[in-house]
Amino acid sequence: MQKAKAEAKVSVWDLPLRLCHWGLVASIAVCWWSAENHNMVWHVNAGYTALGVVIFRIYWGFFGGTHARFAHFLKGPAAVLAYSKKFHHRESTAGPGHNPLGALSAIALLLCALLQAGLGLFAIDVDGYEGGPYADYLDFDTARAFAQWHEWNFNLLLALIALHLVAIVYYQAWKKQPLARAMITGKKALSVEHAAAESAESKSVLVPALIGLILSVGIVLLIRS
Repeated sequence: MQKAKAEAKVSVWDLPLRLCHWGLVASIAVCWWSAENHNMVWHVNAGYTALGVVIFRIYWGFFGGTHARFAHFLKGPAAVLAYSKKFHHRESTAGPGHNPLGALSAIALLLCALLQAGLGLFAIDVDGYEGGPYADYLDFDTARAFAQWHEWNFNLLLALIALHLVAIVYYQAWKKQPLARAMITGKKALSVEHAAAESAESKSVLVPALIGLILSVGIVLLIRS
């Protein structure tokens, strides 16, 4: 009988990253609901919220906590391939933070959400009445093309979200890793070795978070004006 490895729960996901995650979940959900119900006021506001969250997350990828930084979790092809070969193993082979495949998923979702918001800035409705702040700089047909791309890209975004949810269920059911709970509490169960290393790396994120908040809100307000 295989002996269970000693584990300890430590803080991995910082609060700004978790707020980004759930803020993007909520804003995308409202974007979908408002589009289905033709409520453009809610749709526009949710779209700007999503854009602000994505801008903050990009900033946080450079100035945030250890596991939020792109340099920490983005791996090369060799690491992705090596992890993929062990993906079916029940025992986790990755350390704290995103695994190499999860990192690709996170980046794909982030870029797709950014593209979605960007396309919406130039899109206009079929009546030419409701449109993004930059739709007036385009002719009607081009703005309508942006609207069509906006719709197509949202379908792609939904597909990526579905894949993300399938992965969460797989990790919960097969690998016994509660990824959703970790994104709520910020804590993950790690081996004693990893836990000791994490405890030594904790730092305050308040000042960079405030700077990122001011920056992201400022950019969104500038776009809206």
